[in-house]
Amino acid sequence: MLQWLRQRFQRRPLTEPALHHPEPPEQQSHGSAAPQAAEPDPIAALMPFQIRPLDSSDMADLLGVFREAIQISAADDYDQQQRDAWSQAQSHDSLISVLSEGDTVVAEWDDKLVGFAHRIRDYINMVFVHPDASRVGIATLLYQHLEDGARIDGITELTTHASLTAHDFFAYMGFISEGQEQAERDGVPLTRHLMRKSLV
Repeated sequence: MLQWLRQRFQRRPLTEPALHHPEPPEQQSHGSAAPQAAEPDPIAALMPFQIRPLDSSDMADLLGVFREAIQISAADDYDQQQRDAWSQAQSHDSLISVLSEGDTVVAEWDDKLVGFAHRIRDYINMVFVHPDASRVGIATLLYQHLEDGARIDGITELTTHASLTAHDFFAYMGFISEGQEQAERDGVPLTRHLMRKSLV
């Protein structure tokens, strides 16, 4: 059905990212996926998206989204060794610990959990979307929820560590890169961007 709809709309590939992953500054993480976002996908309006708060029963699915997004969506920017080190940086228990602080929202698409995003105060820590559900606007919806929450909290600036894959997505969202830096996962170097956005 989805393929038929896309053919009917003569859908061209979009540039919205499949994922983004920074982590809390103290964890020295590394960001993630995205080319520049583009015009809205006409299919997205027809599909049953839902953005909702994190539930404890979501954790197993979130870990799968996290790992699949890294392994598949970041393949053009990071080699296999880098993706393996990055995707294994979180376990079920460590992900629970990380997401226990701050604001976490998840995305359901056609009754399946396909993405999540996490903010700790003024830091966008994670935005991940499963590759099977990428490029239809889900990452944008997740990010916008976090930015709205930050504005309600009176935050005037957001920062993130964006991977090479996620750089263009965050640039489209209004972030400015302050340059590249090196993070490390299990002794493996990963290049990322420190990015910042003013909310005033």
